[in-house]
Amino acid sequence: MLRLSTFSTFLFLASCAAPAAGRSFDLVASQQATPRPPDSSLPYQVPTMPPYQAPVRVERRPGMEWHPGQALMQGFFGVTENQKFSVDDGGPGRVDGDKGDLDELPVIGGGAQWKMGGERIDFGLEGMFSFAWSSNATAFVVGGGGAAVAVDVDLLIFEFYGGPFASIFLGDKLRAYGAIGPLFQWTNYDQTGNGLADDGSGFGYGYYARTGIEFALASRTFLGFGVRWSDSTADLGGSLGDLEMEGLQALITVSRGL
Repeated sequence: MLRLSTFSTFLFLASCAAPAAGRSFDLVASQQATPRPPDSSLPYQVPTMPPYQAPVRVERRPGMEWHPGQALMQGFFGVTENQKFSVDDGGPGRVDGDKGDLDELPVIGGGAQWKMGGERIDFGLEGMFSFAWSSNATAFVVGGGGAAVAVDVDLLIFEFYGGPFASIFLGDKLRAYGAIGPLFQWTNYDQTGNGLADDGSGFGYGYYARTGIEFALASRTFLGFGVRWSDSTADLGGSLGDLEMEGLQALITVSRGL
């Protein structure tokens, strides 16, 4: 009887201890599964990862590209400095314009450059036209004995010229170019004063060479400076002889098309 009573007591104590042990395990597991908030009293806090952000694509502005067959349009204005301007007056005298007001003529014009090929250096053909004029400009008729008589001259010159060109981009903003070729000219000339009134018009030809440099603006418009040297002869007809011109143009250029 004593053994049975002892065994029963052991079973009763074991059944009471088992639930207590289970409750203790559940509490420990629950404390491990739930993360503890960071304690502000601690000297170091574990950093949290920032939210994910997709990368932003930055569009890059392409550099200047000139494709074969594409035309670059150019306009210009400036002044012609004539080192030589002379007209045969049909007699012993000769009209000397570069010693008067005809040594400087305003000029305006434009045209285009068509690229035909090239990568680092572009090349192609250009075609340009220009107008130069003067009203009541003073010139001198120089006789055989060296005497000079002043006359007033009205002048209108139309030129068409073109030829091969080469161009190179110096970085993304700067362009330099050069061209050379034939020049065709039509001139209307009228002089009055001191009994030496005369007039004439006619065609002529010559050649030119020009170069320039341009800077690209944000609008892809090129603004630049150029020079052109030319030498030409035009037959004015009538009692007048040939008009011979040689000079250098200084020009402000504006180009667009790329």
